[in-house]
Amino acid sequence: MKGILAMALAFSATPAWAGVLDLNSSVTKEFLLGTVPTGCQPKGMKLDAAGSSIYLAEMCGRTDPQTGRRVPTAAIYDLPRRQLKKVLITPRGETKGIFANTEVEFSRDGRWALIARAEGDAQSEVFKNTGLLTVVNTQTQNIVKYIPLKGSGSKIVAARPQISAADPQILYVANYFSDDLSVVDISALREDGSLDGTSYFKEKVRLTSHFKNPRSRAYFIAPRGIAFSRDGRYALVLASETGSILIVDAVRHKQIAELPPLPSALAGRETNVRHIVVSNDGRRAYLTHMRGNAISQIDMDKFINEVRRQAVGDKITLLPSRLWDEILIPFGGPNGRKIMVLEAYPKDHPNFPSGRWGLAHPNNAVLDPVKNRYLFVSSRTTTTEGDVKINPRLKGKIDIVDLQQGRVVFTLVGGSQPTALEISKDGNTLISSGFIDEKLYFFDVGRLLRLYEKP
Repeated sequence: MKGILAMALAFSATPAWAGVLDLNSSVTKEFLLGTVPTGCQPKGMKLDAAGSSIYLAEMCGRTDPQTGRRVPTAAIYDLPRRQLKKVLITPRGETKGIFANTEVEFSRDGRWALIARAEGDAQSEVFKNTGLLTVVNTQTQNIVKYIPLKGSGSKIVAARPQISAADPQILYVANYFSDDLSVVDISALREDGSLDGTSYFKEKVRLTSHFKNPRSRAYFIAPRGIAFSRDGRYALVLASETGSILIVDAVRHKQIAELPPLPSALAGRETNVRHIVVSNDGRRAYLTHMRGNAISQIDMDKFINEVRRQAVGDKITLLPSRLWDEILIPFGGPNGRKIMVLEAYPKDHPNFPSGRWGLAHPNNAVLDPVKNRYLFVSSRTTTTEGDVKINPRLKGKIDIVDLQQGRVVFTLVGGSQPTALEISKDGNTLISSGFIDEKLYFFDVGRLLRLYEKP
């Protein structure tokens, strides 16, 4: 008995162990604040500048209760009350494939929400056979413009940081199926009674790659994640099919370089690149590797400096693959892992309790906005490669990674294929969407991390 008491006192006197022990006895339901139903396939979401309204893109919409027909939608939720505020009916997309909306971004001043529609077809009401942006006035929460993108599979929307006082508000949209970027300038965007936003589309950036995934289908690059250098002059575009990173001159809107796929010898497995988030100071970027079930972190300053040094002339420069070894920041210090594999599942997971799964498929990621210490990563957890078959009873997960310590703090059980991910401005509430079970999940990560940091 004395030995047990002495051990307990020793643990309680060690700050690093106290929080870990508290969390070891915890399960997901202790931190789940509640759920809210959504439309079909909630794909992407983002909080407005005030941090009170969640804008959610719903890929296959909702059923109109009056007509019984499915309509393409985006939804606005009140975060403090965790309830639906408004449903926006947007233009139809490709009715035989992706029906409507995919991702959300905001203008730099927060005045406009921009919701990407993946693609259209001959039945689409607005801008047929192309992706588009639905523009919403965040004050009135009404649709004010439709901007054509002239690409197919429009997904990630990213706002370029301000380069100078006279810098226009530039948006890049990744077109997953047509392997290019759409460039949109919303500097002069106004609510003038006309929904036609054709004048705001400027051009497309053709993307090319030196590599090919032998399993590629009709599209070969599949650009997805986009991040900008802190000066706004360069864009990193993740080629999810090839696994390479494409670098675009974000002033001239021209691809200038490509970093080859992360070498398997360095990663210890085959990987691709899926999603990217950048720290507040712009010095680090965090990548998810859906193929490879992992995450990594890179030194943005080193990377951009090498791009500036090597990408000269008009040809697209192929950077050496050894650059990965120079820009990867090991987890947990210089001798840590170059990538972090996220295949472990928590004890309360209904499908893989305390187990591992080789199709975890990390998809989305967000940083805690206050300290930038914690990275939240949603893993879809799929039944088969490429989602050829989907088991709606299979639950996903969300890993919380302590970037200082280089370890997973806690793993939350998510909905069916957690996809969209967002966190409140104070870092206390994590919001995740169940792509298949059509719910938003709200987690009290503030309390969870206080337990972890408990002295």
